[in-house]
Amino acid sequence: MRNFEYCYITFSYPGEEYNEYGDGDDDLEQRSDDDHIEQRSDNGDDLEQRSDDDHIEQRSDNGDDLEQRSDDDHIEQRSDNEQRSNNEEGDTNMISTSSENETESDYIMSLESDEEYETMSSDNEERHDSDISEEKLFVDEALAKDKLPSYDGDFAPYFQNLTTAALFCWIYKYNISTNAYEDLVDIIMRPEFNRDHIRLPLPSISAKSISISSKKTPSTLKDSKMAYQLSISDIIWNILNNPSLLKEMYFGAGVDSKTKSEYWHGTLWAESPLFGQEQLMISGEIYQCGDFVYYYDNERKLGRLRAILLNEENQQYRLRIQKVLDYSDLPGTFKGELRQNRSLSGEVWLQDEPFLTITTSQISEKVAADTLRITKILYKHHTHWRIRDATFSYQHPSEYISIRQPPSPTIPVYKLFLDIYYDDFGTFRNVYHSLGGVYVQFGNMPARQRKLLKNHFVLGFVPFGGNFNEFMLPFISEMKEFEQGKLMEVNGQDAWVIAGLGVVTADLPQGNDMCGVLRHNANKGCRTCTASRESLTNFSQDVPATSRYHHITDDQFKEIFNEPAITRQRRLCTEFGLRTRPSILDRLLRERHLQTPQDVYHATAGKIGRLLKLTCELFSQKGEDEFIKAWKNFEKPKKWSRLPNPISHNASFMMSDYLRLAMIMPFILNSF
Repeated sequence: MRNFEYCYITFSYPGEEYNEYGDGDDDLEQRSDDDHIEQRSDNGDDLEQRSDDDHIEQRSDNGDDLEQRSDDDHIEQRSDNEQRSNNEEGDTNMISTSSENETESDYIMSLESDEEYETMSSDNEERHDSDISEEKLFVDEALAKDKLPSYDGDFAPYFQNLTTAALFCWIYKYNISTNAYEDLVDIIMRPEFNRDHIRLPLPSISAKSISISSKKTPSTLKDSKMAYQLSISDIIWNILNNPSLLKEMYFGAGVDSKTKSEYWHGTLWAESPLFGQEQLMISGEIYQCGDFVYYYDNERKLGRLRAILLNEENQQYRLRIQKVLDYSDLPGTFKGELRQNRSLSGEVWLQDEPFLTITTSQISEKVAADTLRITKILYKHHTHWRIRDATFSYQHPSEYISIRQPPSPTIPVYKLFLDIYYDDFGTFRNVYHSLGGVYVQFGNMPARQRKLLKNHFVLGFVPFGGNFNEFMLPFISEMKEFEQGKLMEVNGQDAWVIAGLGVVTADLPQGNDMCGVLRHNANKGCRTCTASRESLTNFSQDVPATSRYHHITDDQFKEIFNEPAITRQRRLCTEFGLRTRPSILDRLLRERHLQTPQDVYHATAGKIGRLLKLTCELFSQKGEDEFIKAWKNFEKPKKWSRLPNPISHNASFMMSDYLRLAMIMPFILNSF
């Protein structure tokens, strides 16, 4: 049989137009009388009148196919078709005429081979010509009545037990194919299969009941709710045992870099024993961060070792030194007989930033701290030298942090810098029902890795109205262990893991709560200084003298706590700008005011939102119309999501919308 590529078939009937994309047999499908059945059987002969030889050969091939039918009825019907072909000019002249004149109703049918055409023709004939074949093929024959199962259990009458019912629901719920189901059965039936091995490699989730504030939730709710969170120990173990993450992380001393782009370029990393290098051997003697030393800088001078650094360019050690001034080094305005007499008894003066960076070869020797007496700090304020009490200074981390050394000097040490982010977000659009999301990042990862969503690790969610301090209790207890050092298995070998709370990032309300400071709308609602609301915009204020310091805040909390009268407690809280109790995070080793910085993203977006509201209030009705017209016509970047109407829907703006609006607002205002 000869293969062909294209076949063009057209059918038309007297008095009507009927075109179908098919093999021609479907045209007769809807005709119910015997004449139509006979006419359908003539389709093979109709094709023989095509002028194209390929069509004639193809039709003859199809005729041969029909002759291969096994029963006598097919043979007789084929002979009838040959007889009817002789009367073609009289009976079917209309068909050929219609196919020549009405070319718009023709449909093109392309078949890849004679076998495809055979199959389609035979299928249609078997379906629609009951007189051609009397045999019926059952794909899935029903069970006999005596073989039908009868169930009387809990899942009767359709299922015998829970297993069959559950599998049935699973298959149809998730559209599981039969082949997939059979493959699953084959896997389960293998003798090597162990169901204990199929658990997903996910960290364990702990549950804890925490109290719910009745002031934030409806009275119908319970006074407690279950809170779920992941273990920080599991998160740390999974990260350290992930080779793709471990190779991207930095564990080492602080880096002396001109461009500050990573956490290990900062002051906290370099000075804190929890993150940086806390000691270094120089000329056979161990020097630790916080020691007082003599060094050479043209002459022998006294200073305090603030940090041990690595130079970014040559990877050589550098030492950050804070100057310690003798009486002769004081500015002339601070020299006097009283200070001179105190200097004779060993009093010296610390000089505030900027600090000095020296090499290890410039170190002379250590100085015993008990031989020095420091009560004042010299600093510059608006190009003028000033002096303040030494208590108004941030303590060096070595003064309140001490860590255990690893059990063996050869064991690898990993120091982790944790960045906690906490913020409330609404779970519903039109109903105020917020959850507090607590997330963890690791400052040991470079900035390009911290930007990735996969490197943000969820610690848990504080329920609506839940107590944050109660929620964080498991985290605090685990972190207390890591602060002193913990033995863990990392990539098949023992390692000494130290982790500390580096930075806490939060919006204004949550950030103040985690510092123990009153909300930002209070008179002293800044978590980094004690300036009043009226003086927050005063650029001439003495920042070091008004800053909040952890050890001073601790004393103020003690004073509030020891006050028995509630009224007096509230008065002290207003005076200090503090809450009645410190945050639970203060149980960890940290400087609460330095390590809870302002969230610049939230603050900037909030200011832009306020500026937008004030600007829109200045518009007249005509101005609003002109602004909306300019707003709609302004071409925005295609990658931006659609921004809401800034006049009528400014309350629906997200923070990213505010920041984008800040970029295009000047151009819109300039266009009308």
